[in-house]
Amino acid sequence: MAAKYLIVNADDFNTNVERNRGILEAAQKGIVTSATIIANMPGLKESLPSLAGTLEGRVGIHLNLTMGLPLTSDAKTLVNGSGRFMKKRTVWQKAIRGLMDLGEVEKEFAAQISLLKSLGVRPDHIDGNNHIHIFPGIAATVARLANDFGVKRIRLPLERFSKWRQSVQPGMFKKAFFGLLSRRARPVFKKHGLRFTDHFAGIQFPLVSSLDSLQSFLDHLPDGTTELMCHPGYQDPAGTPFSSIEREQELSTLTHPSMMERMRRLNIHLISFSEFQT
Repeated sequence: MAAKYLIVNADDFNTNVERNRGILEAAQKGIVTSATIIANMPGLKESLPSLAGTLEGRVGIHLNLTMGLPLTSDAKTLVNGSGRFMKKRTVWQKAIRGLMDLGEVEKEFAAQISLLKSLGVRPDHIDGNNHIHIFPGIAATVARLANDFGVKRIRLPLERFSKWRQSVQPGMFKKAFFGLLSRRARPVFKKHGLRFTDHFAGIQFPLVSSLDSLQSFLDHLPDGTTELMCHPGYQDPAGTPFSSIEREQELSTLTHPSMMERMRRLNIHLISFSEFQT
């Protein structure tokens, strides 16, 4: 039987206390093997010890231009009139149209990585909040920074359409859009010697909050190494839109007792980016 390796990466650590709690629980009691950290949000120094105790050496950086305040003071094309990062769709539009100063992007991303390293975190991989790291121009900037900071692995969110029905199901436009950007970013990442998994999932399929969908994903996992993106957590009492009941549903499926048994039966090996050799 051919080897199947699975990295289950929880995005958005340090978004808020509820998301942090869910990610830690998913790693302690479930199948999450990796997490990426948002460095520019408040509470980073206080949140890191619990993460290090759970996923030491298996964390990356979630480069961010769509949430909170920048770490740099001259990010003029990256912020709105209030000095905060803009909403994701505005950022996507500006990135596609080349309206973001790549020098400002580079300084901000370098500051985010440097802050993590100053606190003792050695990222084993890089990805981007809302996949900002694969946009034109930004991909090359991120690749150079990865080389500068000695990071060898990066996310390539190229999720393929494995069934014809996925072409007419919710999420197909987002998957196709990021697939196009990923195909453009892939040679850039390769040119800089960066490694990425053979397969990627979690944009449209599986629906991680559905036990049936996640089990079906495992049943049809391809040979090689796959990254599954997920977002476990608890609801945010402040009403943050993304920190909704779906985060708790993802946590429930990722920690479901059937998951580990199913992986053993299917000969699926759980690994992290630090163990990824392809």
